[in-house]
Amino acid sequence: MSMQQELISKIQAVLRARYGGVDQKARAAMFDDYDADKNGHIDAEELEKILADAGVGNALTRQFWVKGVMTKLDRDRNGTIDLEEFETAIGGRKAITEAVADPE
Repeated sequence: MSMQQELISKIQAVLRARYGGVDQKARAAMFDDYDADKNGHIDAEELEKILADAGVGNALTRQFWVKGVMTKLDRDRNGTIDLEEFETAIGGRKAITEAVADPE
């Protein structure tokens, strides 16, 4: 299994375990829960929490994962991921699959 497939698999496992599936409703609930400051965006710190809860990387490598995922998903380059960008990644898989090129 590639690192990208592992990333998708781990995030989907969190979706299934905590939100009952990987559908749009579950993804929106996950986004809302991890948007700690409720500003409608996932910032780097909030993304790091998602990745930690999904078991992606470790304390030494997680910042590389965050940087890679942010770089790829933050299409409007405002330093955060909005719900549409999150939906594209989690729902469509393509963006998140391409987001990180083996940081570990």
